Amino acid sequence: MKKVIVGVALLVFVLPALLAACGGDEIKVPAGAIAAVGSGVVTQEQFDQIWAQAEAQYKSQEGSPPFPEAGTAQYKQLKASIVNYLVQNQVIADKAAEMKVTVTDKAFQERMKQIIQQVGGQKKLDKLLKEQNVTQPQLEQQLKAQMLQDAVQKKVYADIKVSDADVKKYFENPANEAQFNVPESIDARHVLVKTKAEADKVRALLEADNTDANWKKVAAEYSTDTGSKSNGGSLGNFPKGRMVKPFEEAAFALKINEISQPVKSQFGYHVIEVTKKTEGTTQTLEQAKTTIEQQLKYQKQSTAWEDWLKGAMAAVGIAYAPGFDPATLTTSPSPAASASASP
Repeated sequence: MKKVIVGVALLVFVLPALLAACGGDEIKVPAGAIAAVGSGVVTQEQFDQIWAQAEAQYKSQEGSPPFPEAGTAQYKQLKASIVNYLVQNQVIADKAAEMKVTVTDKAFQERMKQIIQQVGGQKKLDKLLKEQNVTQPQLEQQLKAQMLQDAVQKKVYADIKVSDADVKKYFENPANEAQFNVPESIDARHVLVKTKAEADKVRALLEADNTDANWKKVAAEYSTDTGSKSNGGSLGNFPKGRMVKPFEEAAFALKINEISQPVKSQFGYHVIEVTKKTEGTTQTLEQAKTTIEQQLKYQKQSTAWEDWLKGAMAAVGIAYAPGFDPATLTTSPSPAASASASP
């Protein structure tokens, strides 16, 4: 559930590069601010809050890399992302007012209630927020900003449509042909052991009683595959290319309900049975239509939002305080500059 809160608090990590510096040389950045956005500002305090949250969230995620060191490319990228996040929120808030787009208190309370339920109650939410250095008011502010963006996006997307002609053109494009081919697949189960002697013993037990109940018993007792031993050795359905080669070649060569001889792979010895075979097929236009429509609609929405955001940022005008311009933070040094800096 941590991802829900991280997703609200640190959208900064997934913002598009289009939020680079946007003119605004005539705009002055007042003291205590890191950016001037039209008639509004992004304050140093807002930046520091999100930065502190980022540090806490790095520490709270098991196995995550260490927090970026000052001066590194990762550090600058994080700094730019946070600036972009805050600037985007301000731009959207300005434009939302012009568009008469709002988030009602009722909608906000319902969304907040959903989050509390998802994490298992207010106490668990409080604990999670504390771990990530986020206060309840900060969470609510960031959630409202996200909901406002969603509402603006909905209006931007209102006229986007995907026609039957669009779908047909995509389907008939040779470059997309592979997407509509469903490969041959099988349903199989196996018992994995360390030695051939064990595999021979397992095979004999299964040959003597090839029932689901016995597969469950034998797999539970002998299999070293922790992912399948508790469900009778079932691997579910899979196409070619999913499993290691020795296993795949043996499995696809089997007849239905035939138990294989021991098959050696890098993991040990497998005793395999195929329980079902599904022939490969090619989807028709009608079968693929819904998926294509969704894909094309997403592409159009993504482009429309990017275009809208670029236009909105250009319209309001943006200026950055020294050291906070995302374009400067994320620009790689030129070869000439690197060479001249070398001893």
